[in-house]
Amino acid sequence: TTPELTAIDEKIAKDPENAELHKERGLLLAGLGYYREAAECYSRAIAINPFNWEYYRHRAHRFVSCGYFADGAADFTIASRLNPNDWNVFYHLGLSYFLLRDYAKAAKAYARCYELTDADPELIAVTDWYYMTLKRLGNDEEAAKILARITDHMNPGENTAYYARLLMYKGLKKPEELLSTDPEEVTALELITMGFGIANYFLQNGQPDKAYDLMERVVKAGDENDCYFAFAYLASKVDLAHKG
Repeated sequence: TTPELTAIDEKIAKDPENAELHKERGLLLAGLGYYREAAECYSRAIAINPFNWEYYRHRAHRFVSCGYFADGAADFTIASRLNPNDWNVFYHLGLSYFLLRDYAKAAKAYARCYELTDADPELIAVTDWYYMTLKRLGNDEEAAKILARITDHMNPGENTAYYARLLMYKGLKKPEELLSTDPEEVTALELITMGFGIANYFLQNGQPDKAYDLMERVVKAGDENDCYFAFAYLASKVDLAHKG
């Protein structure tokens, strides 16, 4: 336990029907890496106030982190009904369906997320996942259309990895520019962040062996560095389980 957890537990003991306190406890636990326990806190908040979309969004995040992709998709769907205008909800609803390999539903969620996007960093993030989804559906025309909006003079904010991947898809960067081929030069986080996107590039360009080798490296790096909750790690594990 931590002083913060002790303090929130004392507040809950005095006011157990305060849903916001249970959410706060969930956020604290999630910050400590206790995702299953955090999800239980959001469930308590939902039991008290089942019409607050944020509780479903938070629980959905934790479900996805734990590998419960269908449960995450269910909660993100409820959140999207309660708040049909939240970018984050549709972005992660798309991710949940992508991890479930239901690319048609993923594309539908990303399409709505795309509609809600205005700033460059968000456009870059959603375009990356939406593009991969459309390519997997064989919808090359729509994929090319959204990729055309990406230029080489955008502000990616924190989404530099997604931006580099998109420039690679456009042919403006080469895979070896994004990720060194020398294992000694690549940090685990760089490998996980960039690896899945480059592996997808290889898949799209008829190089499945290179793609799956890189996904194996991503999963190994995640296992060895406790990065079990990174989206690229989860997506690589899903693809490896279904290869062939």
